[in-house]
Amino acid sequence: MKKFALLFACAAVALMTACEGDNPSGTGGDMPVVTGVAVNWDASSGVDIVLTWTAVEDAEGYKVWFSQTSGGTPQEVGDVATTTFTHTASSAGYYYVTAYKDDDASSGYSAAVNTLPNIITTPYIIYDNNAPETYHSGFKFGFEGGQTGLAGSMPFAAEKDIYAYESDPVSPQGIAFRSGDAAPFGGGHHTEMAAADGGSVSVAPASGYWVSGNIIETDVIFCKLFDGYYAKIIVGDIEGPVGGSTNGTSITFTYEIQTHAGIRLFTTSN
Repeated sequence: MKKFALLFACAAVALMTACEGDNPSGTGGDMPVVTGVAVNWDASSGVDIVLTWTAVEDAEGYKVWFSQTSGGTPQEVGDVATTTFTHTASSAGYYYVTAYKDDDASSGYSAAVNTLPNIITTPYIIYDNNAPETYHSGFKFGFEGGQTGLAGSMPFAAEKDIYAYESDPVSPQGIAFRSGDAAPFGGGHHTEMAAADGGSVSVAPASGYWVSGNIIETDVIFCKLFDGYYAKIIVGDIEGPVGGSTNGTSITFTYEIQTHAGIRLFTTSN
């Protein structure tokens, strides 16, 4: 009797395991792993990400999965019968695809593709116009790292994307970021900016940008660059007495930058 009970229990466990694997809402079935998953960057725009993949023979449909972080638990965001899907995303992240037919599913997730920006962790410091002339007040974004320089001196003046400025050192309204082509130290690239202001820190807005605006510590500032790329500044320390001093006011910040023009998605870091 004990032997029979043991065999029955083993059979029940095996049946439960098989049923769990043959769940079209997950993985662990007998169907092939989906291959060829890619982002169609030419068709993607803003927050709409177009995914494509290679068809699996006899597949009835495909599930698309998304995770904000590598190694995070994927969440289902799409179920389609075709080999393409458009996801309206709320942040950058990782995508996976599985195939299914009836009660069978792929044995595992596809290889991931991602929409992450380049994350530049190096802190940069720029100073306002009340600092000595040799202190860098301008900044130029790069995909692998940025560059500080003198906002009013060539040749950097023509290449800067933004610069720091305080309009009234006696009774200041605050320190501001200004576009590289804005007065008084113009001549650089046109950059439009928008603060998250309690809204999403992972999606740059589609509108509401300015070319000069005050900033405070912990601000998240989105930048629409002259060439159609988007960047996200995370403001750290702002140091300097109100009203300025012989050393002016300094701004420390890091940034993220998307490597595909027109894509407005970033991480949830603030």
